[in-house]
Amino acid sequence: MTDPGTELPEAGHLVGLWTGLLLAPAAFLVNLELGYLAVRGSCAAGSQLALHLIHAACLLAAGAGLLVAWREFRRAGGVWSAEGGGPEARSRFMAIIGIATSALFGLTIVAQWLPTFALHPCQ
Repeated sequence: MTDPGTELPEAGHLVGLWTGLLLAPAAFLVNLELGYLAVRGSCAAGSQLALHLIHAACLLAAGAGLLVAWREFRRAGGVWSAEGGGPEARSRFMAIIGIATSALFGLTIVAQWLPTFALHPCQ
């Protein structure tokens, strides 16, 4: 018999925690790769629309990761507690790290997007 305080989180909760933690870094990597891949085509076409769409889609994905991490934080109690360990405390910690990671990588995607406004892809 297990303690009521040591129940394991359900599978959907774990998927949400990992999604909130890893979606923004994955979006950053996709942004980096597709951004470089689209430069030659954007130069040939003389339009930066493809680059803007890539950056916007990846920023939306990072924002989705932040929202998932926030939802999982609220689901795990929604308040930071310094008391003890257990699955709830670990879930809250992982959700907070997901929120911070998503915010950081979202800002990084914005920083990668800024040169697109100032520079032409053929430069």
